[in-house]
Amino acid sequence: MIEIENLNLNFKNRPILSNLDFTLAQNECVAITGNSGCGKSMFAKAMIRLFDDDFSLSADKFKICGRDILALNQDELREHRRNVCALIFQNSHGSFHPMLNVGDHFNLYLKKTMEIGLIKKTAFEYFAKFGFDDANTLWHKFSYELSGGEASRVQIVLALCLKPKILICDEITSSLDTLNKRNIINMLNSLKREIGIIFITHELGLISHLTSRILNLKNGKFQ
Repeated sequence: MIEIENLNLNFKNRPILSNLDFTLAQNECVAITGNSGCGKSMFAKAMIRLFDDDFSLSADKFKICGRDILALNQDELREHRRNVCALIFQNSHGSFHPMLNVGDHFNLYLKKTMEIGLIKKTAFEYFAKFGFDDANTLWHKFSYELSGGEASRVQIVLALCLKPKILICDEITSSLDTLNKRNIINMLNSLKREIGIIFITHELGLISHLTSRILNLKNGKFQ
């Protein structure tokens, strides 16, 4: 699914990531660990080329699901971010518009790929699978009414409705309590046969039963 050789990322000529090799097999779950500032989030953004012009990204080989990511134009990148690699950010609440409720986000995000009635049906099926008891109440909540755990799960469900091939989770459990962390890990465990997962974290205790491989990033390089 992912084949990367000698990936380098610079910010205004300052190295951020250096000489990275990385692979992800179909339906594999790989963890990336490392201290704050080591480049974990930059690696996540590299998977979807989410950078402005101050950054330069290069690689000898950078293929995801057979496509050269460095050669994608802007329209192809938008499709890649929606249907191939879904990136779940650390600040779940910040990913939602405060003036839109949960249902508004799903309808806005999915209307080009799914009928309105089917959007709600699909979302509710995922809500039930991932432990939401009252999907209808959740559908009408605004982001500020969601707990951290609820916001993280809603963000994951929103991404899954597009049926991406790879889910990239960037420190999504860092601000959650122990119970919500366990719920998120259990949810991801249930997905491992359906989707590739890159799980970025600094909490090694979370990933012992989740991932097949653990890579440590230090100063922009895999150790």
